[in-house]
Amino acid sequence: MNIFCKSLILVTTQLTLISNIYCQIPLEQKMMARIVKEVWVGGILHTNGLGLNYSAAKFKTYKKKSLINVDLVNVKHDKEYKIFGSFDENAKKFVYGKLNSLYSLRVGIGNRLVLIEKLRDNGLQVALNYSVGPSIGLIKPVFLEVFKYDVSGQIAGISLERYDPELHNFFNIYGRGPWSAGIMSTKLNPGAFLKFGLEFEFSTTREIINSLEVGFSADAYLNSIKLMVNNPQRRFYPSLYISCSIGNKFY
Repeated sequence: MNIFCKSLILVTTQLTLISNIYCQIPLEQKMMARIVKEVWVGGILHTNGLGLNYSAAKFKTYKKKSLINVDLVNVKHDKEYKIFGSFDENAKKFVYGKLNSLYSLRVGIGNRLVLIEKLRDNGLQVALNYSVGPSIGLIKPVFLEVFKYDVSGQIAGISLERYDPELHNFFNIYGRGPWSAGIMSTKLNPGAFLKFGLEFEFSTTREIINSLEVGFSADAYLNSIKLMVNNPQRRFYPSLYISCSIGNKFY
């Protein structure tokens, strides 16, 4: 009788342990599934400039999420180089030969696929993010402060003018105009973009997002854009990027 009782207790204990082991994974998945939405913001450093990002993800399955993102980035020409236009230390540096500034406003939809999930709260999660959507090119003309001369050839003052390579040169450019100059003359150029990258999420708290993403993006516009004098117009602007983000997860 004692042997039977001991055997029964042993079998019961083993079944309990096995049950706990098999029930642990669904319980963890259920706890993670309680997080239904993620929102994060970040800064972007890419091969053509800088930018800001807003993203939101909604869970489809345990490892797949729908993704919405909004990017605002500036796009520089690879031959841009700032110089001083006068000997006045108060003058602002400007890019000689730059006709327009380009900013890209992107609104994309896509997916976020978890490739490697965290084994613990302070672990590392690796995900693939990809999105496509419209990209609106904001083309703002460059304004410069230029010297104005009187009839005797003496400097009479400084005028804010839109850069014209036929009129403005090293000898009459004082410096860069204020950034706000030219906003009312901004033109829109519709286009599209695609973006994909690997995201490394390393926060130590489940509800917090701290991540680093590296990837590739490309913008293509309906009309060619001329940024610099004596350089061809372009419609296609590819770039590599790295972004740092912070955010929250919501139940």
